[in-house]
Amino acid sequence: MHHGGENTDASFRPVRRLRRFWRRADRRGRVLAASAGAAGLSAGAAGFYALLAAASPASAPMAFHDYASAVSAGKVAEVLVRPQDAEILLHGGERRQVRAPLEWQPMARLAEAGVAVRYEPEARDRLPTISSLLGIATILAFGLAWAFKMRDMTRSGRRFQAPSANKGFGDVAGQEEAKAELGDIVSFLRDPARFTAVGAAPCRGVLLYGPPGNGKTRMAAALAGEAGVPFLHASGSEFTEMFVGLGAMRVRRLFDDARKAAPCILFLDEIDALAQARVAGGTGGDREHAQTVAQLLTCMDGLDGRAGVVVIAATNLAETLDPALLRPGRFDRRVQVGRPTLVEREAILALHARGKPFAPEVDLAVLASRTGGMSGADLAHVVNEAAVLAARESRARIESSDLDQATDRVLLGPARRSLILAEAERRIVAVHEAGHALVALRTPGAEPLHKVTVMPRGAALGLAMQRPAEERFLRNRRQLLAELAVAAGGRAAEELEFGADAVTTGAAGDLRHVSEAARRMVFELGMGAEGEDVVFLAWPQDPRLADTVSPEGRARLEAAVEKLARGALDEARRVLQAHRAGLRALAEALLRQETLDGAEAEAVVREAVTGPALAAAD
Repeated sequence: MHHGGENTDASFRPVRRLRRFWRRADRRGRVLAASAGAAGLSAGAAGFYALLAAASPASAPMAFHDYASAVSAGKVAEVLVRPQDAEILLHGGERRQVRAPLEWQPMARLAEAGVAVRYEPEARDRLPTISSLLGIATILAFGLAWAFKMRDMTRSGRRFQAPSANKGFGDVAGQEEAKAELGDIVSFLRDPARFTAVGAAPCRGVLLYGPPGNGKTRMAAALAGEAGVPFLHASGSEFTEMFVGLGAMRVRRLFDDARKAAPCILFLDEIDALAQARVAGGTGGDREHAQTVAQLLTCMDGLDGRAGVVVIAATNLAETLDPALLRPGRFDRRVQVGRPTLVEREAILALHARGKPFAPEVDLAVLASRTGGMSGADLAHVVNEAAVLAARESRARIESSDLDQATDRVLLGPARRSLILAEAERRIVAVHEAGHALVALRTPGAEPLHKVTVMPRGAALGLAMQRPAEERFLRNRRQLLAELAVAAGGRAAEELEFGADAVTTGAAGDLRHVSEAARRMVFELGMGAEGEDVVFLAWPQDPRLADTVSPEGRARLEAAVEKLARGALDEARRVLQAHRAGLRALAEALLRQETLDGAEAEAVVREAVTGPALAAAD
């Protein structure tokens, strides 16, 4: 009984799933499903009928003279007469077929012989007719499905969001300059008469540009919420398809929908996928792209102050956009949404910390100072990762250690505790990282050491992290040279402790960084060497301008790069040789404790030089 009940439930399961799908599907989904079902049923019925016809028994042919002899001999029981042939039923039950027409033969003779006669005046083969009808039904079903598919493709993935009174600029931390620039848009959408009364032309479009993860999309949605207007969102990649003219059609329909919903915000995310700079000639894809861009320009020109539609576009690659798109009258304003400053990072952390329990010792200002260069999305990720770590340890509050670990996870990846190094390799890593840390501690102009560890993270077997003491937007030559020396400290430490023939591949990334930073100093910043021609050295490193630099000039630039790289390695050797006892003490401390912060590393180095008593007195 139990197994029988299970089989019954299983037999009805597909029906239940079909009913559930039908209830949840919208009109388009139901039409597509019905079309696909009709096509499948049509094809199945046609195949079944063809098999049935093929499986039906066919009568064996019979010569006319044999037929006449059978009638005379009384062997025929029944004759079914058709216009072109006849089917003969013999007394033994056998059926035969005569192809010659039988209308000439008198029916009375057959009746005299005791033969039952039936006549079928219009014998028709229904298989061709049914096959044709089923074929037409299949074509119509697939055509209907294709029509709905094309309709969806022309409408793209745009979506409306109703105005929300709960979202506004207050939900976006930082970016005060960007909010101020967008304030006029809010005023226009709320009270356009105030602008038109003095003859002011409203802003048609705003371009938000900057690195990813800093809130461009959130800013546009907050603008719509602040103004209390609908928000129409579309992505630039949704306008690219394989069919010619489809992108331009989507653009037209998008702007038509925006006009119907006016006043509203039309947000084009990742507009660089839609409106990259056009090129002359090109392939068919390039011409299709040019047509789509031209349609976008035309639609933006069609917007006026009375339309009530403001186009907001966002991109990470503003330099790749078509110049015609950026002229006044289309995107009138360009607003940079850059990485947050120290004050803005603290505000963003506070925003994402709302509703989360933190321990009393947590200081978001300190965390903000340690997360320089992070985007708003990175900061949100740090807070969430810290909450996950606290929950993993079954703690009711988020502690400072959770935030520190979360910061390291976001910057460097999770710790690889399962990676067990051999003792010899672990000592090499400790010496390598101690070299970075010691050069950072003892080189003038270097950023303060934040942490040094031999715990593998990501692709790194260890790391030494530096953090600026204060927010800075300019760096001088001494600071850049110190950066080169710190990067070369790992290779110099290996060479000093183990010999030139025992250096390892662990410094590959460091040496690459030294080379790239030195090249940038020479080719872009004019900081090759003291007393040299700054204008000459500041020549841009651009492959398209390679022919404008003489071979002698190029050789001079390359020599300057090599001089900076060699100087960095020599400076690291000098510092480590002068503090060799501190290098060894720092490496031993890392082998014991695995991780040291900047203050602990400084204490280890001082104790190695002055002894425990003097180090404690300092």
